[in-house]
Amino acid sequence: MITTVYLIRHSELTPKANLKIINSKDVPQVANEKGFLSVSGEKRAEELSKREELQNIDAVYSSNYVRALGTAKYIALENNTIINVDERLNERKVGDIGNLEFLEFERLQKKDFDFKLSGGESFNQTKKRMIEAMKSILMFETGNRVAIVSHGTALTALLSTWCELGYNYDGDIILSYNEKTIIDGNWTAPHVIKVVFEGTVVKDIEYMNII
Repeated sequence: MITTVYLIRHSELTPKANLKIINSKDVPQVANEKGFLSVSGEKRAEELSKREELQNIDAVYSSNYVRALGTAKYIALENNTIINVDERLNERKVGDIGNLEFLEFERLQKKDFDFKLSGGESFNQTKKRMIEAMKSILMFETGNRVAIVSHGTALTALLSTWCELGYNYDGDIILSYNEKTIIDGNWTAPHVIKVVFEGTVVKDIEYMNII
């Protein structure tokens, strides 16, 4: 039986400099989880939910991050359904970055999928829980049309299960499927990728240019 899954990276995030509502005492991980959509991000998420491709969605799943839930709420409302929150869909935990520059941390993780910081997750650990979440969703939603709202690194990790891996000149990850580019090194906000399953077997993956 065919199950159609839309993997969606959340809509545009409010710049960190503007997140005045976040408690200054929050640790970086908690502050990251609290990051919410910008005004334009809210508008883009609402516009996305009204696209023809995302009509007649049977189930909506989301990470528990505020920005993911803020994107998922429009899809759930448009399709008169609830949001199923699954922490396994959360973004990769960075951990204690110390004096390491974030861009350098990302470079190290993209080259070594087992690299991680203290208190953080490696690319492969993120991939493992994302696969587990996908298997659970496919079991419960067989034959349905499903929207999953998650995050760039987490979705890259999941898609690397089925896609060919490459790198651009900047060292960013490129993913392709059947000679179609799925990720060209950068995620837009939002970003939609359609994955068609027959049972648990991937039959097609396609980037959806719908917003």
